Amino acid sequence: MLIKYYSHTEYIRTPRQIRRDETILFGRVRCKAWMIIPLAVLSQFCLGSLYAWSIFNKPIDKYVFDDPEANRAQITFYIALGMLGASGAALGPWVESHPPKVCAALAAAVFFAGHCTAALGLFCKEIGMLYFGYGFVGGIGLGLGYVTTIDAVIQWYPNARGLASGLAVSGFGSGATAFSNLNAALIRRFSVPQVFVILGAINFVVMILCAVVMRPPPPNYNLPGVAVDMMSHSIAEIHCPPQCSVQQTIKGKSAAIGGQTVTVGSNSGDPVLIIPLAQALSSADFWLLWVAFFVNLVFGVVIISNLASMTTNMFGNHIPAAVTTIVTIEGAFNASGRLFFGWVSDWVGRRRTFLFIITLQIAIVACLIVIIPRKTFWPFVVLVWLATLCYGGGVGVIPATLADMFGASNMSGCHGVILTGWSVAAIGGGLTYTGVVALLTKYKGHTLGDPSVYVTNLYWILSLLVCGWFVLLFVRVTPRERMYPKVHGQ
Repeated sequence: MLIKYYSHTEYIRTPRQIRRDETILFGRVRCKAWMIIPLAVLSQFCLGSLYAWSIFNKPIDKYVFDDPEANRAQITFYIALGMLGASGAALGPWVESHPPKVCAALAAAVFFAGHCTAALGLFCKEIGMLYFGYGFVGGIGLGLGYVTTIDAVIQWYPNARGLASGLAVSGFGSGATAFSNLNAALIRRFSVPQVFVILGAINFVVMILCAVVMRPPPPNYNLPGVAVDMMSHSIAEIHCPPQCSVQQTIKGKSAAIGGQTVTVGSNSGDPVLIIPLAQALSSADFWLLWVAFFVNLVFGVVIISNLASMTTNMFGNHIPAAVTTIVTIEGAFNASGRLFFGWVSDWVGRRRTFLFIITLQIAIVACLIVIIPRKTFWPFVVLVWLATLCYGGGVGVIPATLADMFGASNMSGCHGVILTGWSVAAIGGGLTYTGVVALLTKYKGHTLGDPSVYVTNLYWILSLLVCGWFVLLFVRVTPRERMYPKVHGQ
């Protein structure tokens, strides 16, 4: 049953549904590709409120335990991130086979239910209900909404996937910056349970309005699979994996798909590779890409959740810039990286872009190992901002990479599963970082202001990045690499 679930992901519409999806606002306006981008950005903006969770840690601990240093509220963040990846993996095929407006509306409802359950738990001062509400239920809404909006954008922009997906997920990073300030303002005026109800209502209204307008593209807007560049080869030379099929339906260098010209390869006429989702998820290339994606995120996740405390502990309160300003600018770099590297990948290729991102992170971490012991403030902050740019870049490039490798019809399923790498990076990376800090401070006599506490963590992060760089070299991104026979001596 599980194999069947991950094998049949086609969304089949009736002629009536197709005609209805062509327009919005009760049939008065024809739906265009450019309309989907702001909808996706707004939805991602609301989902990005998750990354402003650190504002709630001390107020929740004080409200529930009457101790702002209880350090219990932060567990909610890790549960939510874990469920984001798990729900994306579980619901990705379902998203692919259902209307995007239904998926987006369900995501809005579940995310709102998570806020309300969390508010009830806080009112009753039950931390377990907070974990279940915002962490488990809200995390499911996060994963469902994240995959749905990215899939919708990818479907509408077949020849600008990197830019489109990067622009959409930049809303996630921007939401983190905006909600940090909003959360702080609301906490000053309302009780903590009331704040969760207010935030849930705001997110629900925005997300449901976006869901009502969201539409899939017309039939045949995308290639039914992955175009295979033939060049001097023939179809007989293609090594087609089991359960895959090849259709030679594209003639000429380009084809008109949904009113757009999509380049598909040589002038001789290129076949289209049809890849079942189960085949894509079981391929070695997918899991090698998962490893590279996971490695790219570890440093960024650790830095995002600990930058404020690291800065204060190492440099004290007398620093040239306010910690809130540093964190806000970090959020801007996160959002910018998603858009910038997504756009760059459309021009220079996905793997080249990914290799550059990881290479830049390796250089940054190596420089931080040298700079942190000297406690030079601005070089430290600038390097951290650049690392956050790379973190956002990896998130922005991965949806387009998956669509290129396995076809737009498999993007939601593949994207959902690969998001588990984000969850593992957040939970595993965060716990490892915290464990190393606890070991050095409690048993080795170091203090939180000692640079060696943070340098020690950078060594294992650097090792991961180097391994990820080599793993990425073995990912066969293009169908040409995966399907043609090896040359002599290869």
